[in-house]
Amino acid sequence: MSIKNIGLNLQYQYSRIFTFGLNRKKFVCSPKNNGLFALNSSRNTFIALGFTLFSCGLFFSGITEGFVNGNKITTEFIIVFFIIHPIVATIGLRQFLWLINGRQELRIENGEMTLTKKGTFLTKTQTFKLKDVQNIRNEIQESSISTYDKTLRNIALNRKLLFSHIIGEIIFDYKGKKVKLFNELTENQKVELITEINNLKEKPTHNNS
Repeated sequence: MSIKNIGLNLQYQYSRIFTFGLNRKKFVCSPKNNGLFALNSSRNTFIALGFTLFSCGLFFSGITEGFVNGNKITTEFIIVFFIIHPIVATIGLRQFLWLINGRQELRIENGEMTLTKKGTFLTKTQTFKLKDVQNIRNEIQESSISTYDKTLRNIALNRKLLFSHIIGEIIFDYKGKKVKLFNELTENQKVELITEINNLKEKPTHNNS
């Protein structure tokens, strides 16, 4: 092995530190009654968990600064500690709950695909006509990318987890938009889900809905 490859491998092994988190992986793909139910748990890392949990502490920053430390209560103080900080803390709590308890559910029935997020608050259900769901595909095949690109993906994972729920390892096009679903699937799981969705799309009852 060349020095360059050794260096790249060391960088890749180091980048894996950024992907360590709670192991709560769960995947379900269950065809039933000309429909489909699939479930995928949220992904997390210890870094993302720590950051979002820390941000939840901003709920109490106003009390700490105003009453414990004896800071003078001014208009600016109220805006920062009782408006801005609670908003940031709410966003952090929403993300923290998703990281430890979130899951995305996919249902296909009566020619419609529904994506629902559960385990946190302020989520929105998405509904799609199955006949208009196009080009269902694997976002990227890990085996087809270089060690360098894998390293960059590992390092970028925490940023993605801090600001979004769904990393999106499966993608489809819908009326000019790209929709992502599910996280941390094996290659076999991706193939299984994509195959099941395509099989339902090919059924006449769904194509004519």
